[in-house]
Amino acid sequence: MILRSTCSGFGVRPLLVAGCLTGCLAASVLAETSADEDARRLAATAAEAAYVQGLEEVTGSSAALTAFRQSADEWRRAIDAGADGPAAWFNLGNALLRAGEVGDAIVAYRRAERLDPTDDDVAANLAEARRRVDRPIQADATDLDFAGVASWWHVVGTGSRLWIAVGAWLVFWILLDRRLTSGGRQADEREATTAAWRAGLSGSLVLAVVSAGTVAADRLLPSWRPVGVLVRPDVVLRSGNGTSFEPAIEEPLAEGVEFAILEDRPGWWRVRLPDGTTGWVSVEDGDRV
Repeated sequence: MILRSTCSGFGVRPLLVAGCLTGCLAASVLAETSADEDARRLAATAAEAAYVQGLEEVTGSSAALTAFRQSADEWRRAIDAGADGPAAWFNLGNALLRAGEVGDAIVAYRRAERLDPTDDDVAANLAEARRRVDRPIQADATDLDFAGVASWWHVVGTGSRLWIAVGAWLVFWILLDRRLTSGGRQADEREATTAAWRAGLSGSLVLAVVSAGTVAADRLLPSWRPVGVLVRPDVVLRSGNGTSFEPAIEEPLAEGVEFAILEDRPGWWRVRLPDGTTGWVSVEDGDRV
């Protein structure tokens, strides 16, 4: 967008010129911000209307699928206009999932989850999208790098783990305060009492640190280990970064399969599947989360 400046005049001192230019720049920013807000509002309104229309059509009909795809397109426009929040990604995932685009839906839900890991609705819909993958790949029990490290703590929601960390931290400080104010009574107490105090202090501290650590890991692990999702059906996992290489496995991969990105080359990713299998997929077949 090109905005014509209204600042003019010669012989004005530099400070006044700077002030005039600053005012013009601020006006330009405000005008662009207002335009972006209008674009986001219009796109979101159109997306919601198309989604409602899809719900009113016969489930699975071409009219319903068309409406849900239109809703997804409008949510993408809203996101491109700056509505890059968890709610927009969540709504995009809902539209894509109802449109039958499982891979893209998983991508949208995972981005919403990254922005707001405490949202239980995002977690529930992401789990539903994963259940709809045609040929899911189960994580190997020995695959600690991809899924095993984090799978045990994902049984408890992020919000619950955060509250556990806060509660355990408060309990630790309350016990420590009581222990320190007990004064000379510690010398006369029984050994079992001393052991109970130590267990309470160490247990609450460990629980607080571990719970908080898992929440932090959910935030930091994606940046340390980039991941992707297949957004096309029947993707061939190849033994090298080119279509001339032989398939690494016999059966093609289904849309929605998630993977860790081990190496990035022009047009290709070397990936690691949840069961530990490695190979190459075309960048066009997947999307980075």
